[in-house]
Amino acid sequence: MIAAYENSKWEPVKWENDMHCAVKIQDKNQWRRGQIIRMVTDTLVEVLLYDVGVELVVNVDCLRKLQENLKTMGRLSLECSLVDIRPAGGSDKWTATACDCLSLYLTGAVATIILQVDSEENNTTWPLPVKIFCRDEKGERVDVSKYLIKKGLALRERRINKLDNSHSLSEKSLEVPLEQEDSVVTNCIKTNFDPDKKAADIISEQKVSEFQEEILEPRTTRGYKPPAIPNMKVFEATVSCVGDDGTIFVVPKLSEFELIKMTNEIQSNLKCLGLLEPYFWKKGEACAVRGSDTLWYRGKVMEVVGGAVRVQYLDHGFTEKIPQCHLYPILLYPDIPQFCIPCQLHNTTPVGNVWQPDAIEVLQHLLSKREVDVHIMKPRSDHDKKYEEEQWEIRFEELLSSETDTPLLPPYLSSSLPSPGELCAVQVKHVVSPNEVYICLDSIETYNQSNQHSDTDDSGVSGELESESLDEALQRVNKKVEALPPLTDFRTEMPCLAEYDDGLWYRAKIVSIKEFNPLSILVQFVDYGSTAKLTLNRLCQIPPHLMRYPARAIKVLLAGFKPPLRDLGETRIPYCPKWSMEALWAMIDCLQGKQLYAVSMAPAPEQTVTLYDDEQHPVHMPLVEMGLADKDE
Repeated sequence: MIAAYENSKWEPVKWENDMHCAVKIQDKNQWRRGQIIRMVTDTLVEVLLYDVGVELVVNVDCLRKLQENLKTMGRLSLECSLVDIRPAGGSDKWTATACDCLSLYLTGAVATIILQVDSEENNTTWPLPVKIFCRDEKGERVDVSKYLIKKGLALRERRINKLDNSHSLSEKSLEVPLEQEDSVVTNCIKTNFDPDKKAADIISEQKVSEFQEEILEPRTTRGYKPPAIPNMKVFEATVSCVGDDGTIFVVPKLSEFELIKMTNEIQSNLKCLGLLEPYFWKKGEACAVRGSDTLWYRGKVMEVVGGAVRVQYLDHGFTEKIPQCHLYPILLYPDIPQFCIPCQLHNTTPVGNVWQPDAIEVLQHLLSKREVDVHIMKPRSDHDKKYEEEQWEIRFEELLSSETDTPLLPPYLSSSLPSPGELCAVQVKHVVSPNEVYICLDSIETYNQSNQHSDTDDSGVSGELESESLDEALQRVNKKVEALPPLTDFRTEMPCLAEYDDGLWYRAKIVSIKEFNPLSILVQFVDYGSTAKLTLNRLCQIPPHLMRYPARAIKVLLAGFKPPLRDLGETRIPYCPKWSMEALWAMIDCLQGKQLYAVSMAPAPEQTVTLYDDEQHPVHMPLVEMGLADKDE
């Protein structure tokens, strides 16, 4: 490309859509093959650099006709799409956040790509359906699709694979020569199925894994309160709809303002729900419904039909068949009764005792959206009132039962640093700002185990249980975490177990309640120092025996440096604006992957230490040398 176009001169060409061209990338002084997407203006053209998969708008001065000998080589990039996922939020388009996250995670990464096609399928499917795996910062293999699902940016898309015993297991490497810039180096593997034992085991394991992912937690049976009927013989109302069974749904005029207010509050508070794991809906289950107008409403499941659900909008009366992805198993304002009241015409029986479609059509034409006077001709029976009391009355004795009571535990024991001036090996677990971090002692496990043995001698508790380390105790608890009772007390500093992003449960404590609808709690992982905002299903009561281990993470201030008087960095740390983001990333680079030692300078409560690397150099010196911090004598 460089030899062919380096000394070329621009000539006027009438460019049209889909024409091939050579494109000069001005900032990199490179030439790339491209294809015209559209003419933006007379002088600007949108082109696709199909060897690297980049779209950009360039001036026509940067375009040349592509020589015929350069058209013979196929495209050097492959257009792929992740299978088994779809955009979150009910839309069929990916959000900018999801695209940015995927770009940040994959651009420049070394990834393994597995083509998801059978021998019976057309292998020229475009874009190629693939699964992508790459290594995270810990070196662990990560499925990018599951990563997007865990981040709440995608939902699982079910796909039925047809397995045929005649298929053979083969691995074929597809080498794709890519230019270094803006590229993802890939290993492409095309996988078919083999009836031999190894492949059968793999398929069996995949099925078991998929089945386990669909196992649901126990669901709540609570629903929305029945409508409150006005305490008057005659009241004004608006007919919201007429059901197929002749039921007339009305909303009292006195309640219309409250309904509009609640609807507006739902939209403002329910900006984005968390990721919904695979869920099996049941008839009669209360839920939140995202309607065809993209607004959220209170609803109830009427019928489950395949991948769709027939739901009733409880505050409006009408029913609709919608995809399951538009439902969410939460209650919206459960203490407010339904606004829509179902009514029947008094002393009116349809011909044949069944409302015919033409009769329903007449009722809908006469009544829908009309203001009417409703005369209550038959009050509710005692049986109906008793049923309502049994279903909806709040029973406080249930809240006081031992199963829902969270025992009040003492706060975690604190780990302590050695005496001032003594050097000790440490690990940095969490960085808050360049001079504020959470550390733990490298010898904390040995310290814990020695204390446990001494406790065993005094108390006579089982030596096997007392001698296990915190990591071993947590592993044992994680195997039976489903049996632990849920957390019901959310006071500050309340100890608990919390689920981290890796799916494992760790010791934590309550920091604060961040949101009420839906309820989310800010917790701190006491052995690491990091915080997370979690929903209730990711919290549970902590077994008392885990409380005897001191909290590993120790919050310390780093001595020897301070924020610079002159800092040209424009991007500041939002919660600590005296430091720049550049300084934060530089400090993380100074700490990552190094053996560190700490010398305590000042005791609690504001524990201050100086951190050194394995060569006894202060770790903060690179920040001072880069002008991102000043020395603090």
